[in-house]
Amino acid sequence: MRRLAVLLVPAAAVTAALVLSAGGSAQAPGGRTFTFFDDASRETGRLIDEAPKSPSKNPGSRRFRLSVGDRLVRRNPILDTRGGTRIGTLYTDVTVVKGKGFETATYLGHAVAKLRDGQIAVAIAFKPARSNTFAVIGGTGAYQGARGSLTELDQGDGGLATVHLLP
Repeated sequence: MRRLAVLLVPAAAVTAALVLSAGGSAQAPGGRTFTFFDDASRETGRLIDEAPKSPSKNPGSRRFRLSVGDRLVRRNPILDTRGGTRIGTLYTDVTVVKGKGFETATYLGHAVAKLRDGQIAVAIAFKPARSNTFAVIGGTGAYQGARGSLTELDQGDGGLATVHLLP
């Protein structure tokens, strides 16, 4: 399951970073930057194995294989800091577009961070790496019209995310 967590951390990080700004109101003039921690140890979700099916149903098996079209759908809490207070929920849906292993596949999808005062939408296209950057493409409520980027740094048990929202 560690492999599944490694794959999903970038998407969660994108949303979590956006959540840290939840304490304030609408985006400040001149933009803003904030950080948050995505706790991958508490995520829930599922792998949808589309045809051609993997020879093994166990993602930890050496025989397990991903194929184009397989999906990872997940939900996890967003925290203000590692081990800190929950400030929202991240919903992520990514599809395998290339590759056969969790660490070598390329993924495409989206994530939505649901916070107390609105939602932030993020577009995700990545190959797992120590650091990934994603596009913030919109939002609702206090995040209406949000745009910018989110950079996630894998911490092993989650991700440290830095969000840059443009003015």
